[in-house]
Amino acid sequence: MTRPFTVFFWLSALGVAVMSWRVFFAPIADAMPAMLPYFPDVSLAAWAHIIGGPLALGLAPFQLWQGLRRRRPALHRWMGRVYGLSILMAGLASLVMLPHFEGSRFAQLGFGVLAVLWIATTALGIARARAGDLTAHRRWMLRSIALTFAAVTLRIIMAPLMASGWSITETYEITAWGSWVLNLIVLELWQRRRQLQLA
Repeated sequence: MTRPFTVFFWLSALGVAVMSWRVFFAPIADAMPAMLPYFPDVSLAAWAHIIGGPLALGLAPFQLWQGLRRRRPALHRWMGRVYGLSILMAGLASLVMLPHFEGSRFAQLGFGVLAVLWIATTALGIARARAGDLTAHRRWMLRSIALTFAAVTLRIIMAPLMASGWSITETYEITAWGSWVLNLIVLELWQRRRQLQLA
């Protein structure tokens, strides 16, 4: 990755992760109104998503940090375990929350596919590491992190739409798919280019 993108990745991932936890210091209605509809019926899942998602996002840059992997491999592995458990918790919570989603079926499907792929890519990445196939492990974990980064891409797409008058629910028509499909496309193009350069 280029240095400007690396800086952007670190700042945006950590920034969104920290800002997402503002719900611990302010009422849900003020801090994260989009989550409010889930609390009457699936409050446990809502809290699991609020805690697990930002935790995974905050850990993602550290997992990509090559210096940390080389110098502190044990710490990398332990952070990877926490990253994986955070995604399992947040991903399952997303699926529990889906029946209470207030957007369209199209948007609901987009978020549902994201949750399934998020868990699946992470599980495959961890399985490849346990099997000793570190090349495949890195490929799958990059896909997992691209899906984790959907939390940032969603906000980048959402901001101009809301500034032009769209409601949060209306923006889901684009962000439910665009937030993660774009990330995967960019990642796969980058990985293919890198393979060609190394060939």
